[in-house]
Amino acid sequence: MSDRAERLARLSPEKRARLERALLARREATLDRERIRRRAPGEDAPLSFPQQRLWFFDRMAPGDPTYNAVVAMALRGPLDIDRLRRAFALVVERHEAVRTVFPDHEGIPYQHVLDEWELALPVVDLRACSEAERGAEVAALLRDAPRAPYDLRHDLMLRLLVARTGDDEHVLLIMEHHIAFDGWSDDVLCAEVSECYRALGDGRAPVLAELPVQYGDFAAWQQSRLDDDRLAGLRSFWKSYLLGSPALTALPIDFERPRRQTFVGARAYVDVGPEVNAPIAALCRAESATPFMVLLAAFDALLCRWAGLRDISVGTPIANRGRVELEPLIGFFSNTLVVRCRPEPSHTLRDLVRAARDSALAAYEHQDLPFDKIVEVVAPIRNPAHNPLFQVNFRVTSGTSALLDLPGVEAMPVAADIGFARFDLALELQPTVAGLGGYLEYNVALFEPGTARALVDAFSVLLRDALSRPDAPIGDLELAAATSAGGIRGARRRG
Repeated sequence: MSDRAERLARLSPEKRARLERALLARREATLDRERIRRRAPGEDAPLSFPQQRLWFFDRMAPGDPTYNAVVAMALRGPLDIDRLRRAFALVVERHEAVRTVFPDHEGIPYQHVLDEWELALPVVDLRACSEAERGAEVAALLRDAPRAPYDLRHDLMLRLLVARTGDDEHVLLIMEHHIAFDGWSDDVLCAEVSECYRALGDGRAPVLAELPVQYGDFAAWQQSRLDDDRLAGLRSFWKSYLLGSPALTALPIDFERPRRQTFVGARAYVDVGPEVNAPIAALCRAESATPFMVLLAAFDALLCRWAGLRDISVGTPIANRGRVELEPLIGFFSNTLVVRCRPEPSHTLRDLVRAARDSALAAYEHQDLPFDKIVEVVAPIRNPAHNPLFQVNFRVTSGTSALLDLPGVEAMPVAADIGFARFDLALELQPTVAGLGGYLEYNVALFEPGTARALVDAFSVLLRDALSRPDAPIGDLELAAATSAGGIRGARRRG
């Protein structure tokens, strides 16, 4: 019996009862501090930490579309457009985040939920156009409509547009500002709109569980939670984890870096065949890793070979919905983590998978500190020419798109690129049964299209070779013909 157990055994029943009551009270007090409380009806809320970053960005560049987003889909079948609009309106009424605006008082922004608002669903009828004209018009809508600026002080953070391309054929654009939506939110939105559409058609109330909290409740809770010392361990971890990491990822760039960061971007698309699926799965099993970790290791290997990097900090998004009451909400919850790796040409892909696994798990364990607070803790020398802590982003998505599920209507995703780049480079990969899809998003002020295309080709070649020889040094792995030990041809500068 331990000393503690012996001391407890010697207590009288009365003292033991008092101790148990004290322990219970302490536990209840802890739970009470962690509970997300509902605000009073009509009570404004502070901005969450990720919202603050976007609000300040909007102040510096009003109307900039960098944080606009769009989900587009083709709908084939008999579509009741008015019913679809009413279904969206029901979801807007249900989720405060979508009808929240961001005024400020003496320069301090806050969330205010609109009681009166209007959601339109305009229709652009393209049926009279030729097939070529319809394609061009839809492409123009996909490119231009999502770039329309938002006034964060007054506008709904959701906009809709339908292009009618045939009697029973439509293209739907769901346009959002990131201050109210993240990727998880798109799935919530489509699922709830689908249920509301069906319910309106059946003449019944939608079957949707009551929301336990709203986004403003989360924001107030997040602010209060980070105001005390309970997250000191998180701050200590990130300060130590990123100690000595380079402030700027020294990529070989084609053009001189502008003095202020720009956000105009383009994409080079990734298409790797299904032959990589089995080796990725096998390496995941062997190293207790996820596909994200394996693919990040391959990306780190590419950056090591192409840019000669030996200390790489890559940003990656995480859902940040670890509490069950946050799962059904629309809102901007996602956080950005930094995953650090120190590759060497003598390392193998297997070595890098293990390093990526350990580094990612450590970052996940400390994910509750918002990215802006991580920046404060690490305190890098700030430079308006680039993003702090990392300039390269990496993400792996499920490969499935948020889609409506409407009776009698087939929905198919439509790719839409509104032409922004929040980072120097961002590689997004989508594993499917057909292999790897995705794209490399690049800043056009830094890279030529040919460089981005060569990078994508190099990644595909290196990945295949590394998976076939996971214990070979990455310095010996094959690269695309456009690459060399000095980097992609045409890349003339560093940083």
